[in-house]
Amino acid sequence: MRKISHSCEVHAALDTVWKLLIEKMEQPHSYLPGVTQSRTLQHYGNGLLREIRGEGILITEKVVLDKTHGEVRYFLLEHPLFTGRVVNRVVPSSVQSPVAPQVLTIEVDWAPKDDEAERMIRSDLPEQIQREVISLKEKAEAMEAQEAKPLSTSYAFGVTMALPFADALPRVHQELQREGFGVLFEIDVKQKFKEKLDKDFRNYHILGACNPGLAYQAFGAEIDIGTLLPCNVAVYSVSEARTVVMVMDPVAGLSLVGNSQLNELSVTVKQGLQRVLAGLHPVAV
Repeated sequence: MRKISHSCEVHAALDTVWKLLIEKMEQPHSYLPGVTQSRTLQHYGNGLLREIRGEGILITEKVVLDKTHGEVRYFLLEHPLFTGRVVNRVVPSSVQSPVAPQVLTIEVDWAPKDDEAERMIRSDLPEQIQREVISLKEKAEAMEAQEAKPLSTSYAFGVTMALPFADALPRVHQELQREGFGVLFEIDVKQKFKEKLDKDFRNYHILGACNPGLAYQAFGAEIDIGTLLPCNVAVYSVSEARTVVMVMDPVAGLSLVGNSQLNELSVTVKQGLQRVLAGLHPVAV
C-alpha cells in the first residue's frame, strides 16, 4: 500500500466542512475531475454503495460515514488500477477552543495494480490530493464569509456565532454585562412551548436587556416608554454549531414614540448594543 495525504487548516465551522464532505460524496462530478456520472447502487444505515464513471473507467466503491470521528471513508471494490481506500477527515484543531480552525485531511491508501498505476501514485496523485483539499478549504471559507455578513431587519440587527447554543448564551450575558446592560428577565421559548403546547422548538432564549442609567433618562422624557422597554435580545440556534444573536433596534423602536428627546438617547443605546455584538465577533462567522 502507498499512503499519500495532505492536510490544511480551514477557518470555518465544523458542520460547514462536514456538509461539503457529504456533498462531495453525493455529487462527485462537482468535486472530482474526470467524473462524468455516478450512481448509487444501495444505501446503508451509515453509507452507500456506488458506481462512478469517468475517463473510460468504471469504479465501484463502498462509502462509510463516521461523523463521530469526522470521516468519510471510500473503499475500492472494483477499480482497474488500484485497490485500497480513501479517507476524507475533518477534526477541530483544538478541543479546548470551540472557535479554533478545523483540520481537513484527504488520505489515500492505495496499492497499484501495474506499473502505470505506480507512476500515477508517484507523480500525479500528491498534487491531485492537494488540489482537492485546497478546493474544499476555499469552498468552506467562502460559505463562512457569506454567512458572516451582518444580520439586519427593519427592527433588529445581529450576528451569527460559530458556537453551539450552550456556549453562545453565556457569552451574550457576559458581553451585555460588560457594556452595562442588565438582564431583567430571560424567557426559555423552547421550554415554554413544550410546557404549554407540548410542541418541540429550537433552542431560543429572549433576554430583556436594560441599561439602568439610560432607562432612567428615557422615563424622564416619556413616562409611557415602559411599553417599549427593555430592549429584547433573541439568542437562538440555527445548527448544532451556530447560534444567532438578534437585538431589537432601539432607534427603530423609540422612533414610534415621536418624542425628539428620545432620538439621541436611542442612538446611544444602539451604539452600546452594537459594541455588545462587536464583542462577540471573535466567535462570530
